[in-house]
Amino acid sequence: MKNKLLRLSFALTVALIFCNTGAFAIGASPDAGLNASVGNLASILNNNLVPIILICGCLAGAAISFMKSSPTPFVVALITTASFGFARVWINTTYAACV
Repeated sequence: MKNKLLRLSFALTVALIFCNTGAFAIGASPDAGLNASVGNLASILNNNLVPIILICGCLAGAAISFMKSSPTPFVVALITTASFGFARVWINTTYAACV
């Protein structure tokens, strides 16, 4: 039964990929260029939702650290948040230097 279900899901996946151009996100749209892509990335990074998700991740890391009696999850959450801050500044600086 498990093997039959695996074959069915694989066949469905292959059919979806090869028969639907929307799965590849390709269409007849014109190329927006690099400026639009960088603008989209900057709007995602400057969005208010991302810092809220990172803060919730730090709080979840603290809770898991408390449950496991180990500081590792909280340290990983803090490193992730700091890495995002570094990436945000680096992307903004690179964009300012290129434009």
